[in-house]
Amino acid sequence: IHNVTNGKGKKVYGNRLEAYSFEKISCDDWFNNFCETIFNSIEEKKYFPVYRIADGEFRLLFGLKINWKNQPVRHIFRYVKYEVFKANWETSWGEKYNSSDLSSLSKLLGECVRQISKKGLLAVYWNENGLNAFTEYNSKMIEYFSKININLSKKNYIPFHFGTAIVAKHPNKIFSNRNVLIINGMEPQEFQKVQGNLERFNPTSISHHKCSSVSALTYDYTNLDPLIKPDIVLVAAGIGSAKVLFDLEHLNCPVIDIGGYMNVLSGKLDMVHAGFFKAP
Repeated sequence: IHNVTNGKGKKVYGNRLEAYSFEKISCDDWFNNFCETIFNSIEEKKYFPVYRIADGEFRLLFGLKINWKNQPVRHIFRYVKYEVFKANWETSWGEKYNSSDLSSLSKLLGECVRQISKKGLLAVYWNENGLNAFTEYNSKMIEYFSKININLSKKNYIPFHFGTAIVAKHPNKIFSNRNVLIINGMEPQEFQKVQGNLERFNPTSISHHKCSSVSALTYDYTNLDPLIKPDIVLVAAGIGSAKVLFDLEHLNCPVIDIGGYMNVLSGKLDMVHAGFFKAP
């Protein structure tokens, strides 16, 4: 994985980060195959969604699990708070959802993820790492997805970090001579910084659609009609990115969830994942 990261690589994860796979393949080959798929989709003007799924998404889709290998006391406390006492909860990126809405939101998210799995890729946090970070779902990952009618396979699964890595590693192919649409909750001033920071890659245009920063999952994006037709869409809307990706098939281009890496593109953060990814 160190050849994919743009920062410290596996050291961030306790010197071990080994993604699960359905076939024997090197990280570089797997990543390069993914990149080729995205670049071909850009040229062919083909809808291709890539959605990142980690602890927040697992929690809403499959329920909160206890990680007995990594800070178990903290996880037990969280489990009691949210699963027993049904407290309202928010994600690490500030999304806020009422406990009474979680059942319906879980079904909505599941439907979005199902459709994305049929037409694109799920970048799932499914690995063994030196910190045992968020590994509590690993042993039953295929079973969990099967329960929401998703057949997780080599056809629809890539490692979690690939969706961000393609921007960090190949910014020229992503941005140069492209019409880029960015969808997230940033304010205009921050978006202007994104534009300024990406100018060196010579994009044709960079436009912005502001979505909710706290509840993007509950909105409709099917009528989104950008003034400039994008060649690629980059999304950072937390769990709600699934709804954005699901609704934007009509734009006929790759739609990639890059999460917190958007803050690196704007310069708000120097790095994400503790240095795993830095600026392009």
